[in-house]
Amino acid sequence: MSALRSTLFLAKGLREFTRGGYERAAKGFDNAAMERAAPLAGRRCMVTGANQGLGYQTSLELAKRGATLYMVCRNPERGREAVERVRQDSGNPDVHLKICDLASLAAIRALAEEWLAGGQPLDVLVNNAGHMLHERTPSADGYESNFAVNTLASFALTAALEPALHAAAGGARVVFVASGGQYNEPLVTDDLQAERLKKFDGIKQYSRDKRRQQVALAERFSERWAAAGHGSRAYAMHPGWTETEGVKTSIPGFYSAFKNRLRSLQQGCDTTVWLCVEDAAKLQPGAFYLDRQPQPKHLPLAGTKYTAADVDALWRQLEAMATPAMPAAAAGGNAT
Repeated sequence: MSALRSTLFLAKGLREFTRGGYERAAKGFDNAAMERAAPLAGRRCMVTGANQGLGYQTSLELAKRGATLYMVCRNPERGREAVERVRQDSGNPDVHLKICDLASLAAIRALAEEWLAGGQPLDVLVNNAGHMLHERTPSADGYESNFAVNTLASFALTAALEPALHAAAGGARVVFVASGGQYNEPLVTDDLQAERLKKFDGIKQYSRDKRRQQVALAERFSERWAAAGHGSRAYAMHPGWTETEGVKTSIPGFYSAFKNRLRSLQQGCDTTVWLCVEDAAKLQPGAFYLDRQPQPKHLPLAGTKYTAADVDALWRQLEAMATPAMPAAAAGGNAT
């Protein structure tokens, strides 16, 4: 089954995830309508992993559209440099730095508590931060680091900021930057930290994380918010195969093989920005997007489909793990 998945994934990737795939899809884009979309002036937008790569480019594009922007970075010096570049290149002075190590639940809690104490709504949250480590490395809380950053942090930050998200006029938008790699893995709920793998595999764990992120987070947050009568919506997106420092350093063999076919950063973040500005009535909450179109979440005959009970089991575990990240007012409560 894994061989079939890999074959189908490669065929789909070469057809759709490359720069050529983007250019073909872009022929159908209504860019004029995107430019006519309501500007982001007065809307508060937060982007994680914002000092480089897709996070930086997304921040720049949102700032150009007038957003009041909060760039979440781990490294203060790099973060300050990134904020200054965005201010200069966008002409928007309303760009701010938030320092947070998303591998730490205590740091996530501190960021959320600071935000909630300010009483400001949050209109857009882009969960972009992620990494791929090939050696098993514990996070500050003792969790496997890929899982801690790629899945648990996105869940925890979104849940911790829910009061601010629901306070946004018309409800907020949350975008999870996922990956096509999720097509290669089923929804693994009984081995979140890859302890049962005979040999730790960072690529496999990253792909599992992206399946969990795309499924449990975008889908389930949207379902729960709708059931509770909130206007907030969550979406997942795949940036395609994009040239970033992370790709170069984490999967150098892939980069070497496909470097002439990789997307630019602007192409990679196009759908994220579009999800932030497009008329919400035209979007599908919980969907998985590529190039401004909802995508199937499974490859045919790949054996990756899951049940609602599977997602329930994953959600319960994430909720329990994320408890230390919940602000004091929300401690002991459930993400809704």
